[in-house]
Amino acid sequence: MEISISNVTTSGSWATSVDMNQAKGAVNQSSSFSRTSAIVFGGNTPPIVANAEKWNGSTWTEVNDLNTARSVGAGSGTDGEAALLAAGETATANQVLTESWNGSSWTEVNDMGTARRIVARAGTETSALVSGGYTTTAVANVESWNGTNWTEVADINTARRNTQGNGADNTNALIYSGKAPPFYTNTESWNGSAWTEVNDVNLAREAAAGTGSSNTNALMSAGETATPTRIANTEVWNGTNWTEQGDLNVGRSALSGSGSNTATIVMGGYSNPAASYVASSEEWTGAGAAVGAWSTGGALNSPRDFLAGAGTYTAGLAVGGHTPPGGYSGDTELYDGSSWTEVNNLTTARARIAGCGVQTAALAFGGEDPTDTNTGKTETWNGTNWTEVNDLNTVRKVIGSAGTTTSALAFGGTPGSKNETESWNGTNWTEVNDLNTARQGIGSAGTDNTSALAAGGNTPGGSSAATEKWNGTNWTEVNDLNTARRYQAGAGTVTAALVFGGEVSPPTGKTEEWSGVSWAEVGDLNTARSALAGDGNTTNALAFAGEDPSGNLTEEWSSSSNVIKTLD
Repeated sequence: MEISISNVTTSGSWATSVDMNQAKGAVNQSSSFSRTSAIVFGGNTPPIVANAEKWNGSTWTEVNDLNTARSVGAGSGTDGEAALLAAGETATANQVLTESWNGSSWTEVNDMGTARRIVARAGTETSALVSGGYTTTAVANVESWNGTNWTEVADINTARRNTQGNGADNTNALIYSGKAPPFYTNTESWNGSAWTEVNDVNLAREAAAGTGSSNTNALMSAGETATPTRIANTEVWNGTNWTEQGDLNVGRSALSGSGSNTATIVMGGYSNPAASYVASSEEWTGAGAAVGAWSTGGALNSPRDFLAGAGTYTAGLAVGGHTPPGGYSGDTELYDGSSWTEVNNLTTARARIAGCGVQTAALAFGGEDPTDTNTGKTETWNGTNWTEVNDLNTVRKVIGSAGTTTSALAFGGTPGSKNETESWNGTNWTEVNDLNTARQGIGSAGTDNTSALAAGGNTPGGSSAATEKWNGTNWTEVNDLNTARRYQAGAGTVTAALVFGGEVSPPTGKTEEWSGVSWAEVGDLNTARSALAGDGNTTNALAFAGEDPSGNLTEEWSSSSNVIKTLD
């Protein structure tokens, strides 16, 4: 019997993204409707700055500065290649200045009619709207841009500043929240000639990020309440109502954003405590999007933890480990996509062992034997039997691992916290360049001895979030995990990896996905645990055994929107 399981988000969620090059708040609203192509310009570091950064979906790149440094202006545009900035403030005054971005430089164009700051924006570089703001008091003025000139049009119903807005062009816009004082929940919709009050937001605030591609599609993120408190709350507008959804990881105000109510990136702002400027970015995936999820698989025959894993989603290998209440196992089991089968044991039972390879050709190395002695023993698996081959140069356990039976890498481990790295060529281990951060209990991924990822682990100072990438010669520090942890499992490659489970105190089920640039939190394991093993990739992976009540649980990961499970 086949059952189709739909894996979609029931509520949107935020994932940590890549930091901007410069921390700043009071950011000019960024250009565009896209999560993968945007430009952010100006803001307050302090001082007020002119620098601009362009986002391509994976990295921030500094580009040519504004002609006039300023903050809290209105930015509009379709993507990172075309934008408009109007209004804002310099160190001395509110502004009427308008600048246009053509993908390489900023050009001053015709000024606005009313100098002001902390305004709402909507539209594109050729058809934009600026609403409300602050002169010496909160104002209701609205001006429309036709690509050449600004024209005053009908005022908003409620004068306010530090409000949020978005919209398709100068005939289709939405404005919401803000303060005069007092703080407002009001939402107004623009049809090209008049503003109409529609349903209110749930939480009154100012200085939030507003994103969306029309007056029926909006996302309001973070901001500051009257308390005052910088918040992480997110609300989604579907054209009729605002709905509270998942919070940002970092509460903040005076931030910027680009995207829609299903896919947005926000960046910068002031975080708690007050006047702490941030460079951090977060990306939003809205409800109803396809997401990865863990489902229950067949249980191992031998419960254990601190074991090694290798193989794939439908052809897994479980090797060695601790057996309750403290024994050492040489057991080997094969997974066929639904159940585990016991096969021939390791020649030497051991726990805290490392492994890599596939179900028919694997490598197992290091660990501790039944006398509690650390070992450098290495064994190869040919699909039927294990054979002892040449030992590691450095005796150790709880090692990071990547590769195959002919091209593997061993890194980190204990006793102590080690940074030694060794490369396997099918016959011998050779010492190569060390990790930058010495640690053990690492989440690892990689294809061979030229390409590996080391994420998290245990250092003398505690659990780590550090991530390093191996290029065959050196380790390079890259973006950290969102959650520091140790004794987690990993799967995948240096450009697409998963890390799941681990010890956070208590153990966690958190799963993070690596894009090649940054980590994003995705669906949790059903059973939180540490000292588990894993294999596979970011599309399909296995998590098995570990320190949980039974020690034999298997979970299967699928990132497709529909998972077909065959049940006997």
